Amino acid sequence: MTLSVFIYLIYSGIDLKSQKIIRSDIDLKQLKIDWKVFSRGKEGKLVYAVPPEMYILYLNKGKIKKINGVITEGGKGRFNRGKTPRPFWSSNGEFFTYRYKGSVYICNESGKKRELKNKNMDTSKETRWSPILIYKKNWIFGPSKSGSGIIVNINNPAEYMEIFKHRVIDKHCELNSTGRYIVYDNGKNIMLADLTKGDKGIKISWGQSCRPCASPSYYVAWLPAPHTKYFFHRTSDGKKMKTFNAPEGEEIYRLNWSNEENFAVHMFGSRGNTKITVRKIDSGESLAVGYGWDPDLWISE
Repeated sequence: MTLSVFIYLIYSGIDLKSQKIIRSDIDLKQLKIDWKVFSRGKEGKLVYAVPPEMYILYLNKGKIKKINGVITEGGKGRFNRGKTPRPFWSSNGEFFTYRYKGSVYICNESGKKRELKNKNMDTSKETRWSPILIYKKNWIFGPSKSGSGIIVNINNPAEYMEIFKHRVIDKHCELNSTGRYIVYDNGKNIMLADLTKGDKGIKISWGQSCRPCASPSYYVAWLPAPHTKYFFHRTSDGKKMKTFNAPEGEEIYRLNWSNEENFAVHMFGSRGNTKITVRKIDSGESLAVGYGWDPDLWISE
C-alpha cells in the first residue's frame, strides 16, 4: 500500500481477510485545494481507522500517514463494528485517545502510545473517551462502570473524579470543552444536563436514539433510527436547532465535532462504503475527504 491511496474494508457479510480493497477515487492533490477553500486556509488533520490499522489524513497537505504500531479492532458484523477505536483528538491536536480490546490509550502522530488504566472506567465496546483540559491539566472524560461521568488524570490515571454522580449513564456520554454541559444516553433517551445545576438534565430525544455528541460550546447532537439524520440542540435550553440529513439512500453515522465549533466530521454507511465527510455546522456545506471508520477532526484556529 502507498500513501497516495485510501483503503477501506467491507464490514458486513463478507470475509474480511479477502476483502481489503484499494480506493483511489479521491484525488489528494485536488482535496488539498478543496480543503483550502472549504476551511479558508486552516490546518486540518483527520484520524480514522481502516481496521486493523489507523491513519492520519493531513487535509491541508493532501497526504496520508499510517500510524505505526497501532492496531485496531472492528470489522464484520454489528458486534465487531462496536469494537472500533473511536479516536478523539486533544484540544491542541498533540495527541488522541482510542480504545482497543477493552483498554483506552493515548497516542501521538508518531504512534507513541500509552495505556490508561483505572478500574472505575467503562471501556467496553462502543464507549468513547475524550481528552479535556481542566486547570491546565490533561484529563479524559467518559462513563464509569457505575454509570456516573468521570474524569481521569492522563499523567496519573489513579487520580479521578466523578463529575456527574447520578449513575444513570448507559455507555454513551460526552462533555463539551467548557466542562459545563454533558450529553448522555440513559438507556432510553438522550439527555442534556447543565453541570452547574446539579440535576439529571432534560430529555432531548424521542423514540430509539444513540450516539450523542457535544460541540465545544453551543450544541449537542444525537442520532435517531433509522440513521438518516442527526438532530442538533442548543446547550443552553435544549431547543432543537438544526438537522443534518444523509444523502438519499445512505445513512449518516458517528458524527464527531472538531475542536472548532463550526466543523464536524462523520461517516456515511455503517456496513459498507464508509465515506468520510466534513461538514460546516452553520451552513451545512460538506466536503467528502475519503473512506474509513470512526473519523475525528482537528483543525487550527
